[in-house]
Amino acid sequence: MGRLLGLLRLLLLLGPPGARPEGALRAWVVPHSHMDVGWVYTVQESMRAYAANVYTSVVAELVQGQQRRFIAVEQEFFRLWWDSVASEQQKRQVHQLLREGRLEFVIGGQVMHDEAVTHLDDQILQLTEGHGFLYETFGIRPQFSWQVDPFGASATTPTVFALAGFHAHLISRIDYNVKDAMQMAQGLQFVWQGSRSLGAQQEIFTHVMDQYSYCTPSTIPFSNRTGFYWNGVAVFPDPPPDGVYPNMSQPVTPDNIGLYAEALVANVKERAAWFRTPHVLWPWGCDKQFFNASVQFGNMDPLLDYINSRAAHFGVSVQYATLGEFFHALHSLNATWSVRDHHDFLPYSSERLQAWTGFFTSRSTLKGLARRASALLYAGESMFVRYLWPAPRGALDPAWALQQLQQLRWAVSEVQHHDAITGTESPKVSDMYTEHLAAGMLGVHKLLISLIPDGPASSAGVQPATLESRSGPKPAGYSASVYNPLAWTITTIVTLTVGFPHVSVTDELGRPVPAQVQSSSRQPSAYDLLILATIAGLGYRHYRLRPVTELPADARGPAATVARTLRYGRRTRRHTGQGGRSLVPVMNDCYTVLLDPDTNLMHSIRESQNNRTVHMAQEFLEYHVNGDVKLGPISDNYLFTPKEPAVPAWEAVEMEIVAGKLSTEIRQFFYRHASAQAHSYAIYSRLAHVPRNAEGQLLCHRMEQEYRVGPLDLNREAILRTSTDLNSQRVLYSDNNGYQMQQRPYQMFRDNTIARNYYPMVQSAFIEDGRSRLVLLAERAHGVSSQENGQVEVMLHRRLWNNLAWDLNYNLTLNDTSIVHPVLWLLLGPRALTTALRPRSGLALQHRPIVLLRELAGTAPPAQGTSSKPPGLGQQTAVTLPPSLHLQILSVPGWNYSTNHTEHRRHLEQGHQGKAPADLRRVLLRLHHLYEVGEDPVLSQPVTVNLKAVLGGLGAVAAVEERSLSGTWDVHALRRWNWRTKSAHQRGRPTSPPRPPGDTSITIHPKEIRTFLIQFQQQ
Repeated sequence: MGRLLGLLRLLLLLGPPGARPEGALRAWVVPHSHMDVGWVYTVQESMRAYAANVYTSVVAELVQGQQRRFIAVEQEFFRLWWDSVASEQQKRQVHQLLREGRLEFVIGGQVMHDEAVTHLDDQILQLTEGHGFLYETFGIRPQFSWQVDPFGASATTPTVFALAGFHAHLISRIDYNVKDAMQMAQGLQFVWQGSRSLGAQQEIFTHVMDQYSYCTPSTIPFSNRTGFYWNGVAVFPDPPPDGVYPNMSQPVTPDNIGLYAEALVANVKERAAWFRTPHVLWPWGCDKQFFNASVQFGNMDPLLDYINSRAAHFGVSVQYATLGEFFHALHSLNATWSVRDHHDFLPYSSERLQAWTGFFTSRSTLKGLARRASALLYAGESMFVRYLWPAPRGALDPAWALQQLQQLRWAVSEVQHHDAITGTESPKVSDMYTEHLAAGMLGVHKLLISLIPDGPASSAGVQPATLESRSGPKPAGYSASVYNPLAWTITTIVTLTVGFPHVSVTDELGRPVPAQVQSSSRQPSAYDLLILATIAGLGYRHYRLRPVTELPADARGPAATVARTLRYGRRTRRHTGQGGRSLVPVMNDCYTVLLDPDTNLMHSIRESQNNRTVHMAQEFLEYHVNGDVKLGPISDNYLFTPKEPAVPAWEAVEMEIVAGKLSTEIRQFFYRHASAQAHSYAIYSRLAHVPRNAEGQLLCHRMEQEYRVGPLDLNREAILRTSTDLNSQRVLYSDNNGYQMQQRPYQMFRDNTIARNYYPMVQSAFIEDGRSRLVLLAERAHGVSSQENGQVEVMLHRRLWNNLAWDLNYNLTLNDTSIVHPVLWLLLGPRALTTALRPRSGLALQHRPIVLLRELAGTAPPAQGTSSKPPGLGQQTAVTLPPSLHLQILSVPGWNYSTNHTEHRRHLEQGHQGKAPADLRRVLLRLHHLYEVGEDPVLSQPVTVNLKAVLGGLGAVAAVEERSLSGTWDVHALRRWNWRTKSAHQRGRPTSPPRPPGDTSITIHPKEIRTFLIQFQQQ
């Protein structure tokens, strides 16, 4: 009933169908090829079988006919073709076709990114990489989107494209019920206010494809073959030697051209009824099409001529078009459009029993790796900038450094594809993404080691780092350089795994550092070393770690304290206990966690801010799903189709409490059977013992949890369910891409209600009542839901197999036997507190410090007061932003083009593209305001910063130039189309006024993302 009321409200918003202006319809035939960067086949397999031939044959055919058009979307295949296949003549032809507007790049990113499980920062990265290549090579800047295949549409994406300078946005896959209602109301075109805090200048005109989506209608009434696909279907691994492909449409002949024309015109008229204007977008193409553009255009040319010669009879005229030509025709009508607010189109259901909510969790290991790679890249970018400015400190080759960063930029960009990070690809393609990420991460690890002076370092990498026992001569100890990639001072616990039980930890001046040693949670024969670190923004701390044979009598000495472990016996799930046993408290200044020794489960949490105790229990459950199509709907990589509610996945649980001065850890081990020897699930919960002051606020106010899940039995979907007594009314809030929150009220459906109430959680989710809010923060994407009042469940892992022929043919059955170790941080408190802490805590989880290790050669520890930091790093000044601003990127992109557009175009016309060395003087800076309008009385205010002062630690700022989101437009020259809307009132807030030349003070308003190119004065 709730869904029906929502559809009725949507129909009322869109209004009744308007009368279309009289006259003939015009169909804009847009040739395209949907080329997945991965999915079933690897990139190299696709290049060999069809992708290279698409560009080779399309360029040749466009040259042959002035009326012909083609749109190209992702840059990965085109860049590979350009760099390794295209001849000099073909490159000249591409330049000419782009100048004439007959070849058009749309989106222009490295890939067509997924919209549900990607993070905002990675969306911007892949767009920046693609746009940088296109602008550097051709001097062009894409201005239209073509998001035709992502599984649902986020409200973040229209904002991203508006900030990149796009005029219009196109989507396709939205819930079938919603699309049907919008078609009935002629409401598939509207202006989308993607962010409720940004002004009308950041809205974008949006076209939703009708029910035929991005493929040409494949069935034609006069033939048992498909229609309009005259080149057939691509063949792997190699094109057929005779050029005859499967499923080739009947060629157009004098005998059947009339039948073809009637089929095309009928489809145009059917689509026209769903739109308000006489302009009909008719996409011509589908997956892996136009590998033989000659036969495609050779058949379509006479068909279009035939229709146009009888336009009066048909009431339709047709023409080839780019997407830009179609949108230009719409814009020229100067029509008035409805406005859609900041709500998204998630989740996506394609049919009654097909909820595409499983992919929110599929291939959790890859999702985690992609985010770790992104975080490593983020740190590496700013570390390289810190190395270069104000002057390089060493003999590092900048070209080599940029090559390492570029390799990881491309790998992280690639995995944002809508069949990559989604986990919907075949195993060999998943392996390809993993290999590309691993190779890129290895290169950046090598770079980071080179950026730290003072001898060779071991590539321990991102924490937790490992210093295990080994055979052979033992080093005297280790030096750990810890880098904070965030532009705030942080206080956190750095975790290393060591091979010795007693260790001394000293800082740069030889002073003892608060540290703790405890039994390792992952390696029975090793130990976890916890170090309390306070690190300035973009700053380093340096520690010396030395094994000691015995603890000093003086407790104030440098030796880390040793935690003690309390063990509780195994308790079965149905164990009633003795009743009245005391709860076991684990507390810090912010929380008291109460544990029930009768069950070994969490009982409740008392949070000190409200002095409120919230009953809270956590357990693992599994959905049992069907894998036999004969027995009903199945779950697969994409779909989640549970038959029944989830059931507990454990029969017994053991508990340990590892109590120390710095931190206390609660370890709960869940056993599938009461007598099982090995546990199938585990929760490791950590509370830090730090004061609840400004310095320790973020660390004190979170409970860090890491989970061990798997391997699962077949056709099981594992969840962590947290049950509380919060009166949340089954209303969940989850994020769009780490950018903004969406309210998700529980809805009843006739079928598949459980799955259709699942939503993506990229970075955060919460439930709340009038007094308290429970926030979950994630370091990878998950599916999340609130199936009952006060409950929130997170899907952590999936293992599936089914006998659906389509899944079997493409090896898309998701038989994932891995063990996963996802991390969630939990925040509990009043709304005001959690609102202030949530964005910064999410970033603290995503961008944890980087730890780099070196062996110490000497035997004696340095005297207290003697510096042990690497030379050249002590003089660096911190880069610190106000708490509501996030340093979204600080990097040397290495672009070699002039930011003066006229000069750059002239340079290209003279044939100099790609020959200039990378410009190391330009630094890309992007700042992001983290809060919504009205969200917090202080943190939601506009923030003014002086970039000269903020960046003073890097050197003297010589010039500041504001750019579009992906860096290719000077914002003062950017003129986006204005679309007339029905809403007369001011939406959001006015955009920031232009910054006077020479002024380095900027004001950033709530949710704004501002991009700058900074030039420093050469030393």
